[in-house]
Formats: sequence, structure tokens, C-alpha cells
Amino acid sequence: MAEMLSPESAAKAGAAGKSTKLVAFPTESSYAVGSTGLIKSATRRVLQIKERSTLKPLAVLVHSTDAAKTWVEWTPLAETLAAKFWPGPLLLLLKPTAQGRLLTFPEYPTVAIRVPSNETARAMIAASGVPWVYTSANKSGKPPKLTAADVSAELGADIDAIVDGGAVPAGDPTIVDATGDKPRVTKVGLIPAEAIMGAPAA
Repeated sequence: MAEMLSPESAAKAGAAGKSTKLVAFPTESSYAVGSTGLIKSATRRVLQIKERSTLKPLAVLVHSTDAAKTWVEWTPLAETLAAKFWPGPLLLLLKPTAQGRLLTFPEYPTVAIRVPSNETARAMIAASGVPWVYTSANKSGKPPKLTAADVSAELGADIDAIVDGGAVPAGDPTIVDATGDKPRVTKVGLIPAEAIMGAPAA
């Protein structure tokens, strides 16, 4: 397991993302590339280097459950699932708050948000003071990258910084619509659907 970023390194990486630079960093489900979610030019640049359609919105990372509540309309179901699976590879689909509308484009009714369990990622995001939009650090159609060297080989010319957190596991977050009373799993990833459906009610 890679050591957590020093406060100085976390602050440096966080400041880079906050200033719209593109930063690659480790998560518990492959390396990601992201930037501040509050400035659309950064979002568009992430999509551009990913070679990904703008028809598919980017997910959002925050450093804590309390931070998430600023950006999305929190539900009892979200509280239940976050208590059990955050920090971790669970993206919750929730309606944005008025502030949360800054994180997405007008045509999208929900925001996919999570708190990563990778300490390096969480420290960097916390230091930035802003939510990050992100996607896996690979071109669309290419396999996810599990080391900083692999990220550099594929995206190094297109991004501004890489945070080396050592080798990380492969996988995708599970995505769950938590806007209603019952969870609706829209994509199964590292957390099985059975675990989601078996979560106790709040």
C-alpha cells in the first residue's frame, strides 16, 4: 500500500486541480484523471483528453459525506448506503442542490458522487477545498491504468500532473440511484448488487 501524501504534496496536488489543471491520481478502482468540478473548462478538458462523449456526464469525488451534502440532495437511502460503503467504490446518483448544479450540465437530472477510500485521493481532494470531476485515467476503449507509469505512457502529454500512489486494484465503482426510497443499481462494480440491496434501512 502506498503511503499517504504528505500535507505539502496533498496541498500542491489539490491546488493544481483547483486551478483547473488536470491531475492523475490513484483510487481504489484504478487511476483516475480529474480536476475541479466548479469550472466547466476543466470538465471539458477532461472529456477531451479521455476522448469521451459529452453525452455521458463525469462523476464527482468529495472528501467526506458532509461535503457531499453541499452538492446533492441527501436522502435517507443515501445516508444508509454512505454509512455502510463510504469511503469506497460506490457512486450515488442524487439530485443536485442549487450549488450542485455547478458540477454538471443542465440536461442531467442527477450527479454521481462518492468519497474515495484511497487515502491519497482523499487527502488531495480535501486539500483542494473543492469537489472534483473525474474519470478513469485512460483513453475511451483502452484498459484502466493501475500504475502511475502506465498513466504517463498513455496520457502524460495531455495532463498536467500525476500523483504516484503505487500500484492500485482494477475495478469500477458500483453505481446506485439513491433518489428514492429503495436502491436501484444501475451498474455493478466492486460492490455486489446483493450487498446494496441488503443494506439496512435508515
